[in-house]
Amino acid sequence: MNRNIFQAVRVEYAGDPQITVSLDGVAVLSDLKLPYHSTFRGRRVTLPVRDANDALLPYSGYIGDLNSSATLLQNHQFEAFPIENFSQQQLFHFYDIGFRTIDTDVFSKFAPKIYLDGTQQTQTYEIQTSQPTDTIRCYFNPLAYGYIPHIHHEHTLPTDTNGNPYSTPLDVEILWARPVALPPRFYRGIRTHAEFQITYKGDVDIEWYLDGISIGNYNFNSTNTVTEKAYFQSGTIGHVLQYTHTNPEDGGKIYIVETDVTLADLEQRTMLPQQEEN
Repeated sequence: MNRNIFQAVRVEYAGDPQITVSLDGVAVLSDLKLPYHSTFRGRRVTLPVRDANDALLPYSGYIGDLNSSATLLQNHQFEAFPIENFSQQQLFHFYDIGFRTIDTDVFSKFAPKIYLDGTQQTQTYEIQTSQPTDTIRCYFNPLAYGYIPHIHHEHTLPTDTNGNPYSTPLDVEILWARPVALPPRFYRGIRTHAEFQITYKGDVDIEWYLDGISIGNYNFNSTNTVTEKAYFQSGTIGHVLQYTHTNPEDGGKIYIVETDVTLADLEQRTMLPQQEEN
């Protein structure tokens, strides 16, 4: 039997049953009340890596188990991956996340937490949306080197406009989540960077870091998808250059970001920019 990294469990049910999820006999979710489904359908439930007291929970193991006394719960399947898949240390940049709201008549709060090797990242987001489906990027801390990325969204009760919680968890479901490592061209040796260009849409605030230290904040705003250029301060010289999108709650989207140095690297390759970003 191989040791696996457990990241989520998919459950098919109707109604609003309670479930308890355990890994190798240790409960990681206890009596979690699932959001209401009027008919049988599936839902993806992410698993936590830390409890309410910030104690580390097992997220690797051999046997996952789900228990529920509900009769309207049919099937479940764990998302588990061999631990050998996480043997390479990487410089993680962000999570690409696709999510769905349960009730589009209210604003559902979406506050995912991302972890690296069990340590929660300090970049936090709280998204409010009434869209039925949407995507977002959540960024790791600068210089986030590690092996095992993880994302978890707590299933809490959202509130109405008066601050009162709804009686049922009208929550957000993470449909998929894909960790993306920083492309090597952003940290290949000591480089001098003069400018960058960004392809985006909406209201976008971007913060740049060089070797983990903030070197500037930039704002872009356009109702259309456009590509714009901006300039770094003189003397932007270092190893690891990376950025974060600091206001994703405003709905803006970043598609491609390159610097004059990384664009020069790309010209020497046969790789498409979007393929390498993915």
